Amino acid sequence: MREYFEARILEEIDSDSTVNVSGGHTWPGSAILETMEQSTFHTQIDERVQEKVVDAKRQTREFLTATGCVERFQLLCEKKEQQRVLPFIGAGMSLPSGFKLWSDLLLDLTADSPALRERVEACLAGYQYEDAAQDICDTLGEAALNHDIEAFLGRGGYELNGAVKLLPFCFQSGCITTNLDNVLERVYLETASSFGDPVSGAALKQQRGFVNPDENKLFKLHGTAASHEGRVLTRQEYDQTYANDVTLSRILDLIIGNRHLLFIGCSLGVDRTVQELTRLFAEAAGNYPQHFAFLPVYDNTDRETRRKELAQANITPIWYPMDEGSDHDNRLENLLVCLAEGGLDD
Repeated sequence: MREYFEARILEEIDSDSTVNVSGGHTWPGSAILETMEQSTFHTQIDERVQEKVVDAKRQTREFLTATGCVERFQLLCEKKEQQRVLPFIGAGMSLPSGFKLWSDLLLDLTADSPALRERVEACLAGYQYEDAAQDICDTLGEAALNHDIEAFLGRGGYELNGAVKLLPFCFQSGCITTNLDNVLERVYLETASSFGDPVSGAALKQQRGFVNPDENKLFKLHGTAASHEGRVLTRQEYDQTYANDVTLSRILDLIIGNRHLLFIGCSLGVDRTVQELTRLFAEAAGNYPQHFAFLPVYDNTDRETRRKELAQANITPIWYPMDEGSDHDNRLENLLVCLAEGGLDD
């Protein structure tokens, strides 16, 4: 946890304290602190880290109490301590690093065709993401789609930011993602807990047995922006990849095993993933793990309807309020700090 907070703490020290020296130069407070005896320096940083952890727990308990989700979160923490939670990471976790949500990106890909944009907007309104991608591909051409995906998601010159950097402190037994960018790979590499070779797109079909829960492997359901080979985005690619008995639900079942998914940064509309999980739950309702999701709740959120929709896939929402002045990434940071630290209790 110190690794996550230390840079921020040093920035806070510098913003609060500088020393003027000759020639009009200033000496940052963090540099002065680091020149002190090392044990004193580390003690002060550790104390500040602990203050941030305590504050994260306080804030999290407050907003989970407001949404009636304290008990749900505590249950999730118990499952996580048993190493039975597998994170499912959506595009919301890449936003702070400069990437867009998939729906917004699809709209950006229609910049050259107003008529196409109208059709894509209609698809997105019904969570028909693969149909939207198919229309873009059919209208502009496969090469244009591939070029734009690489331009928007395949770039490497970006700074990692946000709560996504907490994931290695919470989970060391793999991740599932629909993201095409390489944010997760970089995050885990920076904490010396890198994944084995990611399994991407159509290569998921090669998964024949249940995944070893002790293996830190990354599963990229849609593929990667670095290569269009084996990517699964359009309706045609879905139909060709998951044909006959090699269904996406079957592959998800092998990856999940008896673990509980935790959706983070996912909107969880009635899209392909939710539909496949709903199918799995319907086929084995009595022997199917409960899943969880961190989801924002707004003043106009119909929680009852959303709860019913998610219940069909055996997903329990853990709501965090998004009132005026709230920040998604800050809420997720607090939740993940608590997960990493074993729950809400001090």
